[in-house]
Amino acid sequence: MLLLQSAFITHPAYAQQKSLEQRQPLELVYADSIVPQDRQETMLTTGVWYFRKDASHHASVTQKIEWGISDELQVSTIMQVVNRSNAIGSTKTGIGDIEIGARYTWPTVGGEFTHIAIALDAGFPTGNPRRGLGEGAYTISPSMLLSRELLRGKYQLFSTTGFEFVVARGRLDPFQESQRHSFFSNGGMSLHAGSGWAVGEISTSSNRWNGGDETRITFTPSYVWRFARRGELLFGVPIGLTSSTNRLGGVVKFTFELGGKPD
Repeated sequence: MLLLQSAFITHPAYAQQKSLEQRQPLELVYADSIVPQDRQETMLTTGVWYFRKDASHHASVTQKIEWGISDELQVSTIMQVVNRSNAIGSTKTGIGDIEIGARYTWPTVGGEFTHIAIALDAGFPTGNPRRGLGEGAYTISPSMLLSRELLRGKYQLFSTTGFEFVVARGRLDPFQESQRHSFFSNGGMSLHAGSGWAVGEISTSSNRWNGGDETRITFTPSYVWRFARRGELLFGVPIGLTSSTNRLGGVVKFTFELGGKPD
């Protein structure tokens, strides 16, 4: 109730901020931030992830690079530079999978505070699935991003929704199940608080429509601290809500931007 009440209190100083980049976080935990990269602007995000489910655990360090071709069109790549897991026995360490993508954003749709983007990502199995360090599949993932700001950016509803299609499979361990086509939806609410944003995300993915038996649902509270004009720190705690989901985890992301046009 206190969060909802504070969301509907107008803060004139905050409302005077002009750019979308100033009003919204640059990075979220699972959903994609609606903030696009400006022309010739680079954003670098280093993430540290840890998950545990019963006796199994998984940790990784990821590096994401986004670059603006224009103010609306951007390309990106994300790599698991270190992956560590005991999913198929003893703990193994190595590189993980790589994903590249492109996105086109309409930053204003019928008004300053409604935003839409479409994205297409491709996954490559550079991590060794026989050591539990990758998914062992080539994938294509089309998705749509939606964002609606209320109270001139004080409060945001957002979502990233799409499909992940498996186009080819690599060689797996005999005891591993092949990855299936899946549907995913990552959405939630962000609220300007202090020097950043309090965020709540609900992340869902399911392959049941394609003959699978998994539905993963995760609730992730997080805080994004804007410590500098173009730098952020994110702290999140993913909590699994279904039997096929990791029970508990932790996420830290460090994000900063270079180049582009000044605010």
